Amino acid sequence: MLALLFQSSSFLRMFVDSCDEEGCEDTALNWVIATIVIAIVCALLMLAFKWLRKYTAINIVHKAWSRGQTVVLILVGLIPVVIILLMVWYTTRNFFNYVGVGGLLKGIVMSWLLYVLFMFTGHLVSPWRREII
Repeated sequence: MLALLFQSSSFLRMFVDSCDEEGCEDTALNWVIATIVIAIVCALLMLAFKWLRKYTAINIVHKAWSRGQTVVLILVGLIPVVIILLMVWYTTRNFFNYVGVGGLLKGIVMSWLLYVLFMFTGHLVSPWRREII
């Protein structure tokens, strides 16, 4: 359903630099799906890292995180998002040829926004909501 919504709109054309050949819409859709999946996976890994750090803390002082520590964790998580997106973009020939650098940058921005949204949502639905609000 979501794929049909993306395919019917001009949203996908935003992520493709050159759409001269047939199949560029499929490549753009695959690129958007890759950015969404990478954002979700990185957010889950960062939330798991925070849970592990809190779980293995020796005392209650180390289990309580300040808002600054949480914001730094979220900002540090942006780095793996970029690195993984660069690796996927560079190693996939269609992404490199059709998506181009402009689509890469737009994909990075979209993935960052989704990552931050998932991190805030993860904190709001967990017992850690006081560390972010």
